[in-house]
Amino acid sequence: MAYWEIDIPTVRADQRSGVQVFTYRADLYPLQLLAKRQARKDVNSADAIRHRRGAKPLVDAIKVIWHDTYEN
Repeated sequence: MAYWEIDIPTVRADQRSGVQVFTYRADLYPLQLLAKRQARKDVNSADAIRHRRGAKPLVDAIKVIWHDTYEN
């Protein structure tokens, strides 16, 4: 199954960097723009904020990667 991987860089108060990753099925989000919009919403969800443990998301630096199939 094809999917979008949306990588959002993060930075902690001590300036350590990281990446928060979101994935969206291509059949539900057929356009890159739709997946990016959803990631911008989801990055502010309670679960995403808790997962980042205080790191600030850098939403202007979103990276989008297309995957043809899901690989384990």
